[in-house]
Amino acid sequence: MSTREHLYSVVASLQPVVQGVSAQDLGAPTPCAEFDVRTVANHMLGTVEAMRRVGAGEPLDAQDPWGTNGDNVREQWRDDLSRKLTEFADAWSRTDAWEGDALDGAMPRRVIGDMGLVEVMLHGWDLARGSGQEVQYDDSAIERALEVMDEIGEQGRSQGAFGPEVEVPDDASPFAKVLGKSGRDPEWTA
Repeated sequence: MSTREHLYSVVASLQPVVQGVSAQDLGAPTPCAEFDVRTVANHMLGTVEAMRRVGAGEPLDAQDPWGTNGDNVREQWRDDLSRKLTEFADAWSRTDAWEGDALDGAMPRRVIGDMGLVEVMLHGWDLARGSGQEVQYDDSAIERALEVMDEIGEQGRSQGAFGPEVEVPDDASPFAKVLGKSGRDPEWTA
């Protein structure tokens, strides 16, 4: 299955996590060493919207292309993020969203869509872990994320998008392998 076919299931898995983050959780640490829960939420609000724009064929904000420079965590941020996640999946559900190049020809749209899947899954896990929740993704979505990480993981690490790879046992779950390839410790706890 293509990445496009997994986006709605990933978003559906994250909706209860987003709504389950309490105000008291916002200052809690997450598996992203530099990010507390609030920072992960803010990051997701910006990047999910930016990736939605790419999928929809809309221009990025020239002043803040990835939407991470400001504070997007308002009182209704949970509803905002839930909506943005659904809109992200809607934008990338169209087959033409995956065709051609984006960012002024700098990158194939397919790669950005694949990155979007991984971005949402990983930061969704960060949000869940930081707020004391669990998230369960569909097995086939996890398998696709593992394929994507095999394709882009090294480049992502070289560009600072992922931390150094965390070694996991050969018999680790596929999602633990995705986490390890992204520089996350699958056993991380607050």
